[in-house]
Amino acid sequence: MMKKALLVVCVLLFGFSVSYAEDENASPEDVYNLVLKAYDVVKALGEESFPAFNDPKGEFVYKDTYVLVQRCPSEMVAHPFALEKLRSVDLDKTYEWNKKLCDAGAQPGGGWTEYPWPKPGETEPSRKITFSILVEGTPYTVMAGVYSDTAKVEELNATLK
Repeated sequence: MMKKALLVVCVLLFGFSVSYAEDENASPEDVYNLVLKAYDVVKALGEESFPAFNDPKGEFVYKDTYVLVQRCPSEMVAHPFALEKLRSVDLDKTYEWNKKLCDAGAQPGGGWTEYPWPKPGETEPSRKITFSILVEGTPYTVMAGVYSDTAKVEELNATLK
């Protein structure tokens, strides 16, 4: 069983090669693809996949985005940059918008939402759009996002239907 799981992870991790532009900012399409890749890994390995999402230099950090994993509605279980800071935080009570992330992820096929979050190195929040999806058969929701003043959540969600 462990060998099979390891094989699945290797195929998912190393078999994922997409040609990206030299732009340093991830696009919503990049985010969507990264989250779907993470979905497959969490579905195959469950909690055993978390170290891959906690690695700030790993496969789930791309340009200016990264995958995080929550046990919605309130527990952060994997994050490449802030796991220790967020591990003991009740996310649902601390961040009023966290429920929107979890609710979007619980929709069939996942969903996009927006919320305020500071860019790295900044203190003032910016508009961040995030795609999240509940991994079938698990209590985990995987998500990633990008900062964007122009992407329209309604249009992104319409592409999912």
